[in-house]
Amino acid sequence: MLLAVSGALAVLLATLAILQYRWSARVAAADAQREREYLNSAAALFATQFNDMAGQTAEFLQTEAWNALQSGKPLTAVPKLIGEIYALDLPEKGQSKAHHLNGAGVFEPSSTPSWIDFPRCVAHAIQEPPALVVPVYNVAEAENLGGGGLRIVKAAARVPQGCMVARIDLNSLRDTVIPQLVRQSFGDTATHDYDFEVVSRARPDSPLYGNPVHADLQKPFFSISPAHLALAHRPPSPVPGQVGIIVQSVETIVTKGSPGLANLYGSGIWELEVAHKGLPLAASFERTRQRNLLISIGVEILLLAAIAFLVIGARRMQHLANQKMQFVAGVSHELRTPVSAISMLSRNQADGLVSGPEKVKQYGELIHQQSRRLNEMVEQTLQYAGIHSGLRKPARDTIDLEGLIREALDARRAELERDGFELEVAVAPELPPVTGDPNLLRTAFDNLLSNALKYAQGGHWIRVSVTHSAQEVQISVVDRGDGIDPADQAEIFEPFCRGRAAIAAQIPGSGLGLSLVRSVAEAHRGTVTLESAPGRGSTFTLHLPV
Repeated sequence: MLLAVSGALAVLLATLAILQYRWSARVAAADAQREREYLNSAAALFATQFNDMAGQTAEFLQTEAWNALQSGKPLTAVPKLIGEIYALDLPEKGQSKAHHLNGAGVFEPSSTPSWIDFPRCVAHAIQEPPALVVPVYNVAEAENLGGGGLRIVKAAARVPQGCMVARIDLNSLRDTVIPQLVRQSFGDTATHDYDFEVVSRARPDSPLYGNPVHADLQKPFFSISPAHLALAHRPPSPVPGQVGIIVQSVETIVTKGSPGLANLYGSGIWELEVAHKGLPLAASFERTRQRNLLISIGVEILLLAAIAFLVIGARRMQHLANQKMQFVAGVSHELRTPVSAISMLSRNQADGLVSGPEKVKQYGELIHQQSRRLNEMVEQTLQYAGIHSGLRKPARDTIDLEGLIREALDARRAELERDGFELEVAVAPELPPVTGDPNLLRTAFDNLLSNALKYAQGGHWIRVSVTHSAQEVQISVVDRGDGIDPADQAEIFEPFCRGRAAIAAQIPGSGLGLSLVRSVAEAHRGTVTLESAPGRGSTFTLHLPV
């Protein structure tokens, strides 16, 4: 059931990954399209606002600026788009006169700048330097048309009586006008995501604002609606209570052959270019899609890993439960054997069935062996429980390893001699000090020695060697037994685990000895390693840091 559910979840995650891949492409395309529509709308708003500003500037030149020239009064509230103003009188006869608006806001006679050079005065723009030219027409007296107070005002002549030329203030354009329009049209944070550039369509290589960009969007602007130029010069004193309708013919200038002049009635003489920072807009959305896709794939991989860990954990728990059951069965058998032997031997002695010193000594030795075997099993179980419970903290004492090893060997020497084992001991001189718990290390070494005694009966040879390097001390126990099957070596240090050969040979044991050795090594920040091959014996090495 667990495997079936896990497989179904894996299939669902794979299906979800495929759907996310398809959805991400569609979502990225929709987001990119929505962003382009937003930029188009914002750029159109920018162009409209700037064109309105230019139209209002043209109206200002035709009305207030021209009236100030005629009356000689100071001109105030000049639009921020204007840097300089020149006024040209265009009399029917004689030479035109030029006037310049000084710092006090008053027009004073001046010479005509060299850049003001055009065949006739009609609404147009000068490219270099940027300037706006608007004509001023004389308006005839009002004529009554019918009743009801309706009157019409007609232009007296198609030839303008004056020409107003406003040089655009590029500093104000760069520092105030364009940044303000960008914020109003694109939002306050647009400059964090986009670069903006304004160029003349006639000279795109010389930006008026910003730095050259690879534009994602281009929007022409700076054109004037004929409605702005049709207002011309109003009569100074309209008749009260009457409605004035001004009729003005708007002329269209043809700039062919005159690259310095630009038509203000087209789509626009300047161009706003918008570019996404870093990458082009489409590439940026594609990178965002790939990043989101990688994140979602990473999450799905983590979910798959979680499912795999769930299955592995459940299998290991089942395996551990089986091992515990085997341990309980094995310990029950192992405990019953010495307990039964001690009970039987002591009962025989109590019933007087043992007579003679030799028999009493033999029975005493048997009882002692079985009680020591029982004690070892109980001690191993208690030590394993104690070291894994976390309640017992290992001591941190300086250990005399050579003395500890020789003491353990002396305790086992009689058993080794009785079973006919040949023992070799090689301890390197000047062992570096090791800090740890001597009782735990003694237990670990005893378990390695006991393990060799159990499983090396065929070789009857054990070698104990102690070597060291600059980083660690190695305690090795080598035997010439049957060795350990490679299939069992991976789990030989797991708790409750016993080799299949040991189980088949009915060698007594609980499966805790080597696990306890590994736990002791880890408690001392060390490790235990195994080298073994079937028929060639085994080498267990305890590595302890200096």
